[in-house]
Amino acid sequence: MKVRLKILIAILLLAVAIGIFCIYKKSSKNNMSLEIVYPSIGDIVQTITATGRLQPIDQVDIGTEVSGTVSKIYADFNQQVLKGQVLLEIDPLKAKVRVEQTKASYRAAANEMQYQRRNYKRIQELFQKGSVAATDMETAEYRYKNAQSNLTSAKSNLEQAELDLENCIIKSPITGIVLNRSVEAGQTVAASLSAPTLFTLARDLTQMEVKTDVDEADIGQVKAGQKVEFSVDAYPGDKFDGVIQEVRLSPVISSNVVTYTVIIKANNPNQKLLPGMTANCNIIVQEALQVLTIPMRAMQFKPDENTPGYVPPKNAKEEDTGKRQQGPKGRAENKGRVWVLESKGNLQAKRIGLGISDGTKSHVLDGLDINTPVAIGVSSDAKMQPGGAKKGSQSSNPFAPQRKVRM
Repeated sequence: MKVRLKILIAILLLAVAIGIFCIYKKSSKNNMSLEIVYPSIGDIVQTITATGRLQPIDQVDIGTEVSGTVSKIYADFNQQVLKGQVLLEIDPLKAKVRVEQTKASYRAAANEMQYQRRNYKRIQELFQKGSVAATDMETAEYRYKNAQSNLTSAKSNLEQAELDLENCIIKSPITGIVLNRSVEAGQTVAASLSAPTLFTLARDLTQMEVKTDVDEADIGQVKAGQKVEFSVDAYPGDKFDGVIQEVRLSPVISSNVVTYTVIIKANNPNQKLLPGMTANCNIIVQEALQVLTIPMRAMQFKPDENTPGYVPPKNAKEEDTGKRQQGPKGRAENKGRVWVLESKGNLQAKRIGLGISDGTKSHVLDGLDINTPVAIGVSSDAKMQPGGAKKGSQSSNPFAPQRKVRM
């Protein structure tokens, strides 16, 4: 008797639990609401991000070919200079001494050559008369040719010495602005192995370029002539425009990461952009302006049996409308699936054609219009609207008529 009573109590408790679960499930379903948006007209810009460094388009490093002590400096940082203007002077004393030495060597070589020429002609006349031996003729000819070679060498040394004297005065090769000065008055510069850099000049700071590296995964979408928007840390609220001028083919490999150098040309009329600034670039690879758009959430939403308005399909094919379909000649078309709220309050899966996307919204090519309500999610704590549906506040269409949805 006691065993039967325990079994009866257990059955009653199970029935109560099942009833409570069913009531809770029904109540939860009734308290859920749909988030609805309408397609809207807007712009979609597909970009690739990259970071680069600003630099002048035409930058010249000025060095020296002679060694010596810097005696005078005529240009300083940020100074405008003209082509041919004197920038710096190296003490010319040693160069002048070398010029005098090479002049003396040249005069001596010239005198020697004239003497050997007269001697050669005299021996040649005697040789033709048979008065001297052939060896004497060969010796005179040999000395005459050596004197000619020595004169040529002395002339070259003199020209080099005079050129070194001229190079003691450093002049600007371009009209521009001094970006950097690397020497001070009294400093000794040595040009034995390579020409040391004395000044760095920029031709024109109203035209700048950004040298940036683009990852190999994105470089296939980057082409010369594409527009670029970039910002710099010095002016976080400003946007600057540029155009891709060149995509260099040589790869840059660092820690097994392959990138390609992209050169971006940018106007700088107000000269806000300074050499060396870091540019945060957005390369515009595709854009669609004033087109029908829909949030990406609409393609990601998938209802279940607890979703208001959802009617389970009779078979799997009925709901499988979001796959990529084969277009003409086997070409894959970019298709997506959204759930549309019908006038009766039911959700209906619908396939749409999609264009480019910026990661937040996509371009709708076909399948929807501006007055089509599309579900993007389910909310249980939102304020209920008639029919258990609510409109998404971020992407809803402000021009579409307000509708009441009845379930």
